[in-house]
Amino acid sequence: MITMKEIAEQAGVSSATVSKILNDNDRYISSATRDRVMKIIKENNYIPNAVAKGLKVRRTNTIGFILPDISNPFFPEIARGIEDTAENYGFAVTFCDTDNDPKRELTSFNLLKSKMVDGIIFTRSLHDSNFDDYLADNLPIVVVDRRIDTEGRNIGKIMVDTRSAMHDATKLLIEKGCRRIAFIGAKNDFEDARYNGYLDALTEAGLDAEATLCYHDDYNVETGRAGVKEIFGVRMADGLVCGNDLIAVGAMAVLREMKLRVPEDIRVTGFDDIYFSRYLSPPLTTIKQPAYEMGRAAAHMLIQNIVNAEPLHTKKLDYTLIPREST
Repeated sequence: MITMKEIAEQAGVSSATVSKILNDNDRYISSATRDRVMKIIKENNYIPNAVAKGLKVRRTNTIGFILPDISNPFFPEIARGIEDTAENYGFAVTFCDTDNDPKRELTSFNLLKSKMVDGIIFTRSLHDSNFDDYLADNLPIVVVDRRIDTEGRNIGKIMVDTRSAMHDATKLLIEKGCRRIAFIGAKNDFEDARYNGYLDALTEAGLDAEATLCYHDDYNVETGRAGVKEIFGVRMADGLVCGNDLIAVGAMAVLREMKLRVPEDIRVTGFDDIYFSRYLSPPLTTIKQPAYEMGRAAAHMLIQNIVNAEPLHTKKLDYTLIPREST
């Protein structure tokens, strides 16, 4: 493979000149010289050594994304936004899926450090996250989606007001006449904004929150299935608020098995608006989180901090309640 020194010799210029052209720092270099150098580079398929370059400028133009569940369609959409934006800046992205396992989360963080990434976008696991260790490191971090206390810490945050969003979803069921509204969500070791939004709407309407109408496990299809079996094994409900769309998928499947019609017998809402929620039978009423835009905003904030030292901050994005036939 050709080296930068050999490119310089073939072009009749110095290695410093080749380096300036490769780094777009060639303002005072003639177009003829630049074209000659670039022709040699293309003919030889020369690819600069990113790590070596990073050692000189103390940057590798690589960022990491630690995500908790690649099988949940919500997170690949965030990843798309991150990767598209990073590419526009000339950055690469390394992805690490923790499967909501705090040990894998720590392993992922250490792996990214070993690869000398310039910063990390991070969605924590639901339980026993090691995020305090990460925030003590010098790497810039932008948190996406799940709650982390950022007060007094130099980290960024991209968020949606999920508590208000779940309040609005629950309020919709109340406005539709539901009075016994169940909730199926995920257990976690931090403030559950979605569950609290559900409680807010019940309190506002003068309705009681009944423990037998609530079930908490994980953000997956099986939680929806298990939750419906447990709740409806005790008593009936006329409304069901699900912590995300995957839970709603499992819940609606078991409701069909129990010969309960949606929305005639029970109205159902989801959360996230993953791509197939509109194709369920019936199509699912849900809260749309702008997943792709969350990824774009996180990558933009992180890279601007890395390249231009712009301060990290909290950025709130809007959600949208999307009524469909399930309510």
